[in-house]
Amino acid sequence: MMTYDSLTNAKLTKFFKAGNYKKQIIKNIEIIGQRKLVILGDGRGVNGEILKKVLGQLRKKGVRVPELAFEATNDERTLVKGDNSIRSITELKGMSKAYYVLVSSSYDELEVYLKGMTGRVGSAQSIEKRLQQYGFTERDYCLVNQPVGFLGTYMKMKRSQFNISDKSTQNKLEKDVRRTESQLAECKDKFHGQRCFIIGYKEGVKLDELNLLFNEKCISYNGICKFFSKTPLRPTQYILSNAEHYLGNGKYIEAMDCFVASNVTVFEDKFEKKPTYFNIMGNGFIPQLPSFGSTQHSEALRRVDDLYIALQLALYEGFSEIYIYGFDGIYNAQITSYDEALVNDEKKYDYPEEAQTLLKNVKTYASSAGVSIYNMSGIDSLNMFESRTIDQIDFSTTKLLSKI
Repeated sequence: MMTYDSLTNAKLTKFFKAGNYKKQIIKNIEIIGQRKLVILGDGRGVNGEILKKVLGQLRKKGVRVPELAFEATNDERTLVKGDNSIRSITELKGMSKAYYVLVSSSYDELEVYLKGMTGRVGSAQSIEKRLQQYGFTERDYCLVNQPVGFLGTYMKMKRSQFNISDKSTQNKLEKDVRRTESQLAECKDKFHGQRCFIIGYKEGVKLDELNLLFNEKCISYNGICKFFSKTPLRPTQYILSNAEHYLGNGKYIEAMDCFVASNVTVFEDKFEKKPTYFNIMGNGFIPQLPSFGSTQHSEALRRVDDLYIALQLALYEGFSEIYIYGFDGIYNAQITSYDEALVNDEKKYDYPEEAQTLLKNVKTYASSAGVSIYNMSGIDSLNMFESRTIDQIDFSTTKLLSKI
């Protein structure tokens, strides 16, 4: 299966990119003038390394290539304290007269797509928009990865190969899903008219509140397992979308009613109840909503995809009230509309606009179906849903039943 790393580290990819970089630099050498160079990309990514090697080769051949001032990145999570050789893209604001920028971020749609699936952010196109917002014109930067000439032909071939491979991968992913289709169908409106809690495991989760919520109908996922050594209670249903959480937690997961993503391998014979599979790259449980696959190649959406899966499952199962708890702090940077990942000292980050739009789509669908969704997480990013604190919810019946 083709990945971002296998594509960008391939010898032919590097060869054709190096040739493209040389042509771009030589073509623009007069425009660059006396300005120093900045390589703007993914920190110390493979494209930047190729570009630095090309600059060195051109100098050896007598080409008067200006000095490299520093490298810059649109992902501040990659910055190292005290290392000024790589700086934030924000330092380029208003600096077009001092620097000429060589944008080494991915340009081709396939490379951008595969890059997004790794959690990296940014394309050459989104970076270009930021540079223009910073006062740079087309004479102040160059998108060196534009797939022209031999590089363009090569990337077109790789896209064709990927499409064939992707179709084969999709067929494999669908195999387990088809095998448990009848189990999933049995879940349709299974809890019609009831309420449920979708439980995260990030900031703000308290064990006493967790114990209370576990006595309700609830759906949780992946890292909630870290609390299982502290409580005998378990969620009603569990979503496993990341294989890393299966390791070391099998004894917990195999005892629950599980929904397993199609790209995760489990020891099915060890489960007390056969898990129900869903296609992580497919359409989802609710056809009227954006597909699960649409959330997999964007860092802005990947971090909210488990909440999105759980919301779709709850709607599919017919719950009339859905409460969201424990989804503070799921982002480790502020993802901007320019595909930047910016950090701050408080380490508090809003959900990106793209993620909020996705959840607004859920709200619209839920409202049309007569379903109420409430935000217990206490963060503004989920304010498309009506806010509820745990003290505002009636748990009297739950507490009574938990004592029986």
